Amino acid sequence: MQIHRFPYLTVILCILTFVVSLAVNYTISGTLIGKIKVPDLEPFGGYTLEHLVNFELWRLFASQLIHVKQFHMFYNVLSLFALGCLLEPRVGRFVLALVWFLGGSAGTFVSTLTVPALWNLGTGGSQGILALAAVGTVLYASGQLRHKMTAFVLGLVIFPAFVLDIIYAENHLPKLGHVVSFVSGLMIAAIYVRKPSVK
Repeated sequence: MQIHRFPYLTVILCILTFVVSLAVNYTISGTLIGKIKVPDLEPFGGYTLEHLVNFELWRLFASQLIHVKQFHMFYNVLSLFALGCLLEPRVGRFVLALVWFLGGSAGTFVSTLTVPALWNLGTGGSQGILALAAVGTVLYASGQLRHKMTAFVLGLVIFPAFVLDIIYAENHLPKLGHVVSFVSGLMIAAIYVRKPSVK
């Protein structure tokens, strides 16, 4: 039986992403949606392996809130809100937070290993969102998530991410960070699906 609860955590994450990303953009460029570069985000949470080795673990969280392109951030916030409204009442705040943070952190970290130095800072919310989309996919396929908007929302989140990767990547393959995040979400969901009584 589905439990209907207000998606407090989803709303908080959306507001944090929106406010922090715009504030950082304004601090760097002087405008809310001015052009900035990936290296500019290092003081605000962008990270490499070196930062993690130095135990700057706060970056794992902060990096998922900041974006180079604010229009991409707007899309991510809308995606997070749509997914969270579907998932949080079903899986609960703890599972939502776990998937968003662990799946997002895993994908963001892997992304730093595939880009040349200076541009290899881990940032952005796409990875955590794709991890959540993976959970939604498993729950939808298993019949545990039956909301009529589920397929539309999942398509809206997953399809553009991987199609744009394939179109714009030099090797025309999905970004490794996106794949890792999605697989991370599938793994967490697999554990969750075996225990459908967990809320």
